[in-house]
This record gives sequence, C-alpha cells and structure tokens, in this order.
Amino acid sequence: MSAATRPTSEKSTNSATSRPSTHEKASPYMYRHGRRYLRESNSYPLPVDLREMSRQNIRTLLLMQLFGAPFCSKVTDPPRKILEVACGSALWSSSCHEFFKHQNVSFTGLDIAPIPPDLRKIGINWRFVQHDLRKWPLPFDDEEFDLIFVNNEFVLAGENVTFNPVTALTRYLKRGGIVEVWRTDLQFRCLQPDPPVAVGTSAAEADLAEKTATYTIGPATPFTKSQNRYLQDFNVWVENGLKKFGLTATPCAMIAFDFASDTDLYQETGSRRLAIPFGPVRWENEDTPVKHASQKPAGRGKGPRRPSFTVRKRARLTAEQAALRRSALDIIIGFIESMEPILVEESGKTQDEWDRWWAGLNTDLLENDGLFHGECLELGAWWARKA
Repeated sequence: MSAATRPTSEKSTNSATSRPSTHEKASPYMYRHGRRYLRESNSYPLPVDLREMSRQNIRTLLLMQLFGAPFCSKVTDPPRKILEVACGSALWSSSCHEFFKHQNVSFTGLDIAPIPPDLRKIGINWRFVQHDLRKWPLPFDDEEFDLIFVNNEFVLAGENVTFNPVTALTRYLKRGGIVEVWRTDLQFRCLQPDPPVAVGTSAAEADLAEKTATYTIGPATPFTKSQNRYLQDFNVWVENGLKKFGLTATPCAMIAFDFASDTDLYQETGSRRLAIPFGPVRWENEDTPVKHASQKPAGRGKGPRRPSFTVRKRARLTAEQAALRRSALDIIIGFIESMEPILVEESGKTQDEWDRWWAGLNTDLLENDGLFHGECLELGAWWARKA
C-alpha cells in the first residue's frame, strides 16, 4: 500500500499536547470504576491515567536496569532516526537520548493517545505522531528508521493481530536497521532451585545477572506452577479475561515465534530472557552442598570411591537487589489493580468479596512472605537486523 492510500485519520504533530480536531470526538477517553480508559478500548484492557503511566514508567526503568542499557541489540553505529512504538510517556525515548546524548539522533513517538510531553523543551529532537496501531499501514515512509523499539505487553500482540507484527515493522526499517521488542509475561511461575546459566549467555550478561540477583532463562531453566494461592487465582482469571480482548497472558512466547518467522528478512536475530523473583526465595537462603571429585575410602581396604562435599554459602540480597525485586513486585501488584474490572468479572466475586481478596493478596505478598517459593517476573528482549 502506498503513502497515498494511508488512512486520513492519523495525525502527526510536534506538540504532544494537541487534541483531535472538531470533527473528531472531543476526547479519546472515558471513565470506568474511577479510572480513565481509551474510549475505544476493546483491544486494550488497561487504564490510561497517571497511576498506570507511573507503573509503566517503573517497569521501563526496571527493565533498562536489568538489561544494563535502553536496548539489548548490538548497535554498532548510533542510529540517526529512532521510532518508539506505543511510546506512552516517552520515558524510553528520553533515556535513549541520554544514552546517545552526544550524537545527532532524532526520536519519533507513536501512540493512540496524546500522552507524552513535548520533549523538544528539554533539548530532544522529537516529534509525536498520534495514530491507532490497529490501522495499517503506519503513517511513515518505507525504510525511514534505523531503530524501531516496542516496550508494551499488549501492542501488536494477540489473536486479533492477523499478521506478523515484526515483519510489518521491518517495512519501516532501513537496510541494516534494527527492530527490538521487550515483553513481560503476565502469568507467574516459580523458579526452581539452582537454575543453570542459559546457553549463549555472555560473560558480561552473566555478571549483570549476578549483580542484579536475576536469573537467565533458557530451555533448561526449571519452573513449576505458582505455589501462592492468590497468584494461582490471578493466573486463571487473567488468562480468561485477556482472551476476551484477543490477547495472551504469555506474550514472551508469542513474540519469540514472530521473530522466528520470516528469518530470510534478517541478517541476524537475538534474544535475552531473565527471571527476577518478587522477593527473597527460600532456596536462595539455604546452604548448598557442592560435589567434588571422588576420593578413595580411608584405610587400605578396597571399596567404592566416595564423593567429597563442601558447603557453598549463598550471599544475602544487597539493598539494591532487594529494591529491584520489590520494584518487580510493585509493578505486578499495580497491574492486578489496573485489571480489577476484568478480574472481578472473571472471578465471579461481588465487590465486597473482591475487596477482601485484594486485601488478602497485599497482606500475603507484602507482609507474610507469601513469595518464598520463587514466584518471579519473566521478561525478555528480542531483536532482528534487517537484511
């Protein structure tokens, strides 16, 4: 489809505070249960208000700290033009600007709602484009950008997306450009004791995982179902609730499949996956026996060799590591709160019953060490370089 046939409803502007023209709806928002939602919210289940934006900002900051940078792909030369899809408050663009602050990089933010501030006021080469991502093609020229970044669980995900979103975004990349997507899963499992370092993890990535008290995820990483009864309830309700929006509670698996398709379009692909527990884990605080080479039995008699053991003491979480885990927990508690209307419906509870459940969840997770079994947030980054 050529630029001439693009929908006329999208709007590009340098002001992030612009509003739809008079022939459009006066406001793109509506209010439910005291929270602000997009008026046409049949494919996006979360509120669009300050509380939710703050949660998403904390999530972005956490992921950047765990990954060690605003992106995971191997950017050899500073990109000249960057597109942030579903930019929200544009925190990622601001952080990326700081990363490249001595380079001449321009940023474009794309979102359905005019949320971000005007970053030009703080010296960023910035423009905001208001556009509904359900309407394709996007209002950009082919091969316009050097880097396209997506950091949202629900954008370009789910059963309603009938095309490969990674392939679709690649259209707007220059040759050699990179598309990168960050996701976090929305159902929670328990990480089992002593998970191995994922195959292909670099020394620098392993060091960062140790520094942040996170665990690299690979095919051999052992997980089991959540042992916390509140998260068990939530896992069922969120899966059923998101299905009604055509969305999935495990977007990491879906985006991994998207990147594995149409590989002939790419010079290279890559990924990183991490798990961060929501708090101290019981098996992290236990002494671990380490088996060494077998030794001959004492005395002259013959007999089987017996292994030698020492005990490895696990280091306690530092204050910074504990803060990272608490941030992960706060992000998820905030997500459950944002999903309340959907979860109440799926649970079949009355509002009073829900309020009691919600109070019990907060007490169990925040005060009663209800996450000692190893419940964790699973997250990942996937990227591809266009051939």
